[in-house]
Formats: sequence, C-alpha cells, structure tokens
Amino acid sequence: MQHKHAITFILLLTLLILIQIYCFLINTTQNSSSTSNKSNRDHVQFIDGDYINIGFSEFEFLQSKQREIELEQKYNLTAILLHWKRSESVARAVNYLLDSNLFKEIIIWNNNPNINLTKTIFKKNNHSLDSIRIINSKENLKDEAKYRACAEANTMGCFYVDDDWDASFYLKSLIADFRNDPYILHSVTNAGTFYANFMWSYFDNEIDLHAGFSWIGCGSVFLREYAQRHIQYLQFYLKNNRHLIYFSDVFFSIWLNDIPSQFNMNIRNLPASNAGASFSSTSKFLQYQYESSVLAIRILEHNLRQNQSNDTNYIGFSRRQNRRFPYYVKSSSPKDDFIFFTNILPIDIERIPFNISKDFERGTRKNLPTGSQVSFFSSYTTLKAVDNDPKTCWRPGRN
Repeated sequence: MQHKHAITFILLLTLLILIQIYCFLINTTQNSSSTSNKSNRDHVQFIDGDYINIGFSEFEFLQSKQREIELEQKYNLTAILLHWKRSESVARAVNYLLDSNLFKEIIIWNNNPNINLTKTIFKKNNHSLDSIRIINSKENLKDEAKYRACAEANTMGCFYVDDDWDASFYLKSLIADFRNDPYILHSVTNAGTFYANFMWSYFDNEIDLHAGFSWIGCGSVFLREYAQRHIQYLQFYLKNNRHLIYFSDVFFSIWLNDIPSQFNMNIRNLPASNAGASFSSTSKFLQYQYESSVLAIRILEHNLRQNQSNDTNYIGFSRRQNRRFPYYVKSSSPKDDFIFFTNILPIDIERIPFNISKDFERGTRKNLPTGSQVSFFSSYTTLKAVDNDPKTCWRPGRN
C-alpha cells in the first residue's frame, strides 16, 4: 500500500512539474514575440529608403572613447627631429608639431658639431617651448641619431619625420594607427615607394622570417624599446662594418622582422627645405646603401636559421609577429579625420618565394617596380578613394 501511495505521489508531482513547464513556455513565447516586435519597431528607425544604417549605441561610443583615452595615456609620444643645416626648416617642423598638441615632448638632435643649437631659433613661436629638448651631438651620426634620440625619450613611443617633409596633414591618422597596433612600425610614403616596399618583403615560414622594408623619413611611429634594441643590434652586428651604421634606416625595418604598416599618401615637402647638401648626395651613398640592404637581410636570415638563442653573447631577432591586424593598404583623408583601408594588396607578398642565395638583392635599387602593375596601382590606389574627386571613383567595367 505504501508503495502505491509513493507512486501516486510521484505521478502528482510529475504532473505539477509539467504544468509549471507549460506555463513557463507560454510566457517565454509571449515575451519573445513582444521582444521581437519591439526589435522590429526599433530597427525600422534605421531604415532610410534603400539604405540600412545599424549604427552604434551610446554605450559603444563611450566604450570606444574610454579605450582611446587609455591608449593615449599609455602610448604618449615624443617627436624626434634631426638638425643639420636647415634651421629654418626645423623651425617650421617644430611649429606644426607644437600646433598639433599631440606630443609630450619634442627632441631635436643636432647632428652638426659646428653649430650650438638653442631654442632661440623658435622665438617666433607662440607656444611654450618647455617641451622642447635639444641634444647637440659632438659628431654627425646621420641616421643613427634618430634612434639615439628616441632612446632618450621619456615616453613609450616616438614619432620621427625628416625636417624637409610636412607630416601635418596625416599626423593624427598615423598616430591613431600606431595606438591601435603599437607593436609594429607605422610609416608613410607615396604610391610608387609603397609598391616597392611591398616588393622588398621576405617570407620563409621554416625560420619564422616575415620581414618587410619601409623608409621612415616621411613620418613614422615606433616604440622606444625598438629604437633602444636597434642601437644594440647596430653595435653588435655592424662592428666590422662601422661605416654602414650611418645607414641605420636600411636595417631598422628589416630587423624588426614584421611587415610595417604603411600609409599610401601624397607626400609633400616643407617650404625652405632644400638648403644644404642632402645625405643622399654624399660620396658612395648608393654603394653603401646597396651594401646595407644586402647585409640587413643576410644577417637576419642567417641568425634566424642558426637559432643561436643559447649563446649568452647573442642578441637575437624576434621570431614572433606582433601585429594585431592583417596587411592593409591605407590612406587618410585630406582633412586627416578618417582612414580608408583595403585588404586587397597590390602583391601577394606571402607567396613570393625567398632564397637567400639568389634573392639577396631583392631589397635594393636593382629591384624597383616597373611596368603595368605599378602603374595600375598608382592609377587606382586608395588615395583615389579619399581625394574628394568624383572623377576618380571606381566604376565597374571602366578602363
């Protein structure tokens, strides 16, 4: 009898549970329908004619703004300028850097031992000069001075530009790009050089080789620790080629072993920037540049292949790619208020085979782009998407 009562109790309990489940399902269906209808009503407000604009919520905007503030605080920047003979051009560059209000400090490295540079050359500037620091070098260190100056910075990152280039109209975009992906080199160049730099890429998965070249003189941003490490590399790997240390830029991007993030822009010179002989006009410049280009990839490839990480006297190169995002072609708008990206690259750089025994001249002037490929890229580059000219818009089927 007790057993029958137990069964009856279980059946009643089961029935009660089923009733509760049924009621729950009814309520859930009604709530879901109500939510769906509300969602549809809310979604209608984003539909305008043939266009649908999903938009962003206020929370998402606030979240993005907070992230931006955190990045600005973490990655404060020091602007680096080199001085040789173009004092007026340096003063112009300092003016637009101060006007931007984007830098915690400005370091001017004076490579001319015959001039004692002081802040008096900026006396016409309306800004406070407290953030400017001048280092008067006892010798002309040429390209190496850029990294020496950055190593002295009180910030985690450095912005560098040659004193003859005007970076003011893409400055904000370049810095934003850096803060979004701070562990790679960010730089600016024109369409032809951009294409050549892509050609000067090196990939070999067997030894973790994924290096690319970029000039940094038209504007670039990189971590201070990279500059400090580069100085160590130069002293260690070029101790038997001291004359090539002056060509530090040729080695810098290659030895980072990570493809730089480059802006494709219409670059322009600063006024009064053609005074004095340039470094590129000096004797044996092209010869030493060629030697540097060949030696840079030879040293990197050799050390990645040897894997001498157990040697205490060995200064190793990074084997890991630190980038957050894939490779892009990008250009900033004429007003420097947005960046246009595309992942359609002019060259499939990862599929170009590399063999050091026959491809050691890849990153030299013997391998410059010519022909229809580079002309097509120049004609239909990302710059055409941001030039505010309807005639340059892409239309399918046109020649």
